[in-house]
Amino acid sequence: MHSKRKIGVGYVISRLLIIALLIITFFPFVMLINMSLKPNVMIANDFLGLPREIYWVNFVKAFKFVFRPILNSLYVCGISLVLIIVIVAMSGYAFGRMKFKGKNILFSLLMAVMMVPYTLLIIPNYNIIKNLHILNTYWGLIIPYVAGQQVFGIILAEAFFKGLPNDIFEAAKIDGASEIYAFAKVAVPLSKPILITVGITSVVAMYNDYIWPTIAMTGGDEVKTFCQIVFNNAAGKGTNDMGLIAAAFIIGTIPLLIATSSCLKYYIQGMMGGAVKG
Repeated sequence: MHSKRKIGVGYVISRLLIIALLIITFFPFVMLINMSLKPNVMIANDFLGLPREIYWVNFVKAFKFVFRPILNSLYVCGISLVLIIVIVAMSGYAFGRMKFKGKNILFSLLMAVMMVPYTLLIIPNYNIIKNLHILNTYWGLIIPYVAGQQVFGIILAEAFFKGLPNDIFEAAKIDGASEIYAFAKVAVPLSKPILITVGITSVVAMYNDYIWPTIAMTGGDEVKTFCQIVFNNAAGKGTNDMGLIAAAFIIGTIPLLIATSSCLKYYIQGMMGGAVKG
């Protein structure tokens, strides 16, 4: 017989707080969906009211409105992601498994970079891409993204590779495997959860970035990213159709939802593995 758990005041209060936090968290998303299904006039006159009829026109117009910016964001994120994963895997393996002079100093400098606020790097990054003559090009976004997003990934990968059993690599070397073979055939397959974790966090940060694209991409709308377009219009620098903008936000989140949901298992494994081994 299982003893019945006594429901005390603390239990009730904790559950009420959880419910309240869930309502506060999801209410903006519910309102965003509500706005996307109503015409702009109804949003202005009855903001909290439910739509009398589902207004699908918002999604039709929003798809045409953000299709190109979404492709631009995915293009930038895709190239940046490949470069970030390659650098993170190689650097993390070097710091975690190899011995060379100055390793501790270099890793300490890498850790120190994380202490620098992002806003302090905006002006130096701008001057760098300006002198490289890549303003208003996608490489003006990609290079700073790769440089900035790799730091956290290297630290996470270093902790993971350092915690792998030595027996695996010693067995590979006994069989005649080189360092490159051990990295490519042993370390990288085992590090899939960590690399996916780094990839998800990097893509979410790059896809949702508004500040740097606004500074580096000042050309026409055809080269701007998703966040640039929707945030500028939401701020009044363009269309004032809030239903269209709400639908655009929903459409724009679909790629991130697909990416994160398809890799959620590996993401959790990577975060737990990095936390335990770190």
